[in-house]
Amino acid sequence: MSAASPDAFEALVDRLIPRLQPVDVPMAAGDGVIHAAVALLLRQGSEEDAGGNGGGAELLFIKRSHREGDPWSGHIAFPGGRAGPGDPSLADVAAREVSEEVGIDIRRGGRILGGLPAVKPLSVRLPPIEVTPFLALAPHGASFQPDPCEVEDAFWVPLAELKRCGSTAVVAREVRGERREWPAYPSIRGPIWGITERILTGFLALVD
Repeated sequence: MSAASPDAFEALVDRLIPRLQPVDVPMAAGDGVIHAAVALLLRQGSEEDAGGNGGGAELLFIKRSHREGDPWSGHIAFPGGRAGPGDPSLADVAAREVSEEVGIDIRRGGRILGGLPAVKPLSVRLPPIEVTPFLALAPHGASFQPDPCEVEDAFWVPLAELKRCGSTAVVAREVRGERREWPAYPSIRGPIWGITERILTGFLALVD
C-alpha cells in the first residue's frame, strides 16, 4: 500500500460533482410518502491501493442499533433519517441526521456536493418511504461519536475495497415461507444490502 494522493482525491471529487443532482431537492408535502435523506459521507483516506482505484476515498457507514419495531434494525446503512417539520430541505435532513447520529457537523468545514436519485423499498411490507441520498465531504479531521440509541457502530470503508469486492455477498431471508436472496457488499460489520446496497451501487457507477 502507498500513501493516498490529495490530487487523486480532489480529481475524484471534481469528476463526481457534475454527475450529481442539485442539492436543493424539494419535499413534496401531503403526497402520502414518508420523506427521508441519507448522507454518503466521503473523506480522503490514509492509504491507496496500487491501482489508484477510488482516489484514496473512504465512505462512512453505520450499524443501526437493534430496536423493536424498526424494520431496518441492526442493518448496515448510511447515516440518515426521516424529514421533520423544521427541516427546510432534504439536504438539511441529511446534514441534521449525520450530526445527531454520528456527531459530525457537515455544515462546519464539510460540504454537500449534490444528490443521487431517490429510492423506495421494493417490498410492500415496508413503510411507504422515499430516501434521497446526498454525497457530502466530511470536515477535515472529523471523528465520529455515535449516538448509542440509534447507532451501534460507525466505520469507514475505502471506495477501492467496495469497488474491488462488489456486491458478491448474499443475504437470505425467509419471507412468507419462501427463501429469498438479496445481493450485498461484504463488510467487517456485516453485509451491506437492501436500500443501502442499491444506493451504493448507483454511486459506485458514478465513480467510474
